[in-house]
Amino acid sequence: MAAKETLTDAGTAKPATRRAPSKRTAAQENKPARAKKPAAGRATVKAKLPNLTHEMIAERAYHISRSEIRGTDEENWHRAEAELRQGS
Repeated sequence: MAAKETLTDAGTAKPATRRAPSKRTAAQENKPARAKKPAAGRATVKAKLPNLTHEMIAERAYHISRSEIRGTDEENWHRAEAELRQGS
């Protein structure tokens, strides 16, 4: 393979210099490719939490307020949220 030539400002041809590959590049070329781990078994926080809507929480809080174990509206709301997040 012939060396590439570049023109200088004076118009004369100058052979292009070639760099030797760095140690890091050479080491990376010799490494076998790592296989990616399968995504199965990895659950994100968003996947665990159900999609709670305002209406779902309000309905559960209403039922809590009508039960024997009830509290203030705010306590009922927080209890409803907690129960719905747990899946109870």
